[in-house]
Amino acid sequence: MTGLCDLVNIVLCLAGFIGGSLDTPTHGLIGRLVARSLWPEKTQTGLVRVVTVCSLLPDLDVLFPGEGLEGLVTHRGMSHSLLGVVVGAGVVAGLVHWMALRHHRFCRVYLASFLGLLLHVFFDVVTSYGTVIFAPFSNYRASLDLWFIIDPYLDAILIASLLVGWLTRFKKQGYRLGTGLLVFYLLLAVVVTGVGHGQVRDWAKTQGITVDRVVVMPTPFSPLHRRGMVVCGDRVYWMPMSLFGGVYGDAVVYDSALSDARLQTLWPLRAGEIYGWFARVPVVRSLTANTLLVQDLQFVVLSEGFGWLGAWVARLAVDHWPSVFDRRNFALEVQLDAQQRILHIFYFDQNGERHAL
Repeated sequence: MTGLCDLVNIVLCLAGFIGGSLDTPTHGLIGRLVARSLWPEKTQTGLVRVVTVCSLLPDLDVLFPGEGLEGLVTHRGMSHSLLGVVVGAGVVAGLVHWMALRHHRFCRVYLASFLGLLLHVFFDVVTSYGTVIFAPFSNYRASLDLWFIIDPYLDAILIASLLVGWLTRFKKQGYRLGTGLLVFYLLLAVVVTGVGHGQVRDWAKTQGITVDRVVVMPTPFSPLHRRGMVVCGDRVYWMPMSLFGGVYGDAVVYDSALSDARLQTLWPLRAGEIYGWFARVPVVRSLTANTLLVQDLQFVVLSEGFGWLGAWVARLAVDHWPSVFDRRNFALEVQLDAQQRILHIFYFDQNGERHAL
């Protein structure tokens, strides 16, 4: 039964990759690997299952009401907060202890539940998407910008470690080696991101650009590449970089959405409040004389700055979907009248679907 549960997690992860999202399945794999490292014996399987399930549970908030732009508020909200972890662990532990694990002390079941939920929240904070860990007391969105939300290298570590623990006699060693590799991969991301901040500031200094803010975000499918962003007044500079190559190529310059006079009436509106809270680096460009596209530079993927795997995936994507780099997601379309007043606002969700607001 234990091996079957490991196999189910692996299948879920592979299915998620094929479907284009590894987020929730990867949480389950992390939870199971860490739990197996702590409790490799068959007698502790119940606790391992609790950690695994709890590492998935916070993402059930996708079932909460809230479509379109409102979905940005409901997803990764209370269920992803520290308070939600403390309270949620108590609820889960109470039910599980009563229904199935009475032979374990309640405190052990609670700690297993707490660990699973906390792992989920922590590894959401690790990504560039982030989560509101202090809800409901604060809507501050914590994000370490270390991993992209889809990371095949991470999944390779998790799947290989679970397979070694499941298929060989080196179960304990396999699980713990996998957890060690997970920690190493996380520390590598800390180093690459930290070095990236220095590289971006050095680049800005050589260009004579005054830095208001620096953001360094992970690049899809490459642990050694980053996307650097420099906010300077009403301009935002985007540049590709790598750990060993530094900043390379030409910077792409955007107009800051927060400094655009045509959008000053947007931000007090409900749509503007939500988007201004959510967007890390909002930029704007004109589609027509009276139509503006507001995008979060975090979700703008350009056709350069990838590692070898990212470049291969990009070429494959372009072959099957030529407009992939023009995709609009997590974006606002603002239509203006002749006097530059807002007429209509549309929101493009994570799937690129357009919603009238």
